[in-house]
Amino acid sequence: PPVEIVITRGEEVGLLGSKNLDLTMVKSKRGFVVDGDELDTVIIGGPSHVSLDINIKGKAAHAGMEPEKGISAIRVAAKAIATMPEGRIDEETTANVGTIHGGMIRNGVPERVTIQAECRSLNHDKCMRQAEVMRRAFEEAAKEMGAQIEVKVDLEYKASQVSEDAPVVQLAKQAIAAAGLEPKTQVITGGTDALILNGRGIDAVVLGFGGKAAHATGEHIAVTDLKQASKVIHQLLYAAA
Repeated sequence: PPVEIVITRGEEVGLLGSKNLDLTMVKSKRGFVVDGDELDTVIIGGPSHVSLDINIKGKAAHAGMEPEKGISAIRVAAKAIATMPEGRIDEETTANVGTIHGGMIRNGVPERVTIQAECRSLNHDKCMRQAEVMRRAFEEAAKEMGAQIEVKVDLEYKASQVSEDAPVVQLAKQAIAAAGLEPKTQVITGGTDALILNGRGIDAVVLGFGGKAAHATGEHIAVTDLKQASKVIHQLLYAAA
């Protein structure tokens, strides 16, 4: 069968490429996303992911002359973040506050803060419950301190998993074995284009390319791993021919 190569964009900021891919241009009904860490691993599933965008409005005032007349939006945000669970919630659920922007000048009580947060879980119901906990934490902190708040909650994608017996999984494992590795499968809490493609009718799994320390300043890939990844892809194309 013909091989189709799709290069997506905006993966890190919301899997935008796969979400907006024009599927009328794609004939394939199965796909392999090269995005994993381990060369011997087929990623067959991922989490539900909820994004939260929070806008807090306090009251500006001169911080040196009359701070008591102000309502610090930064303090509202800090109070909310300090009271809600964050990080590793359990073995399949995480939560994170990723960005905070606020304040205008050093000597002014900050009137506005915007926050970007998220939560994920391999269990969809857990993900939605965690999102609600986070939303309430911000709203209750704002109410207590007399600030205004707007919280936008969006389900970015829903947890899904490809069956171990699916042809796309078996083909990936066959290619990994042919490249001299012992194949295994895994479900992760990271978002991938495969999650979106599965939801849009294309059976897709994730293959590794050897990248390490994702999202850290030391993110890297060894040349030897990149060469090994190319062997897996070569075997995949051979097996699918």
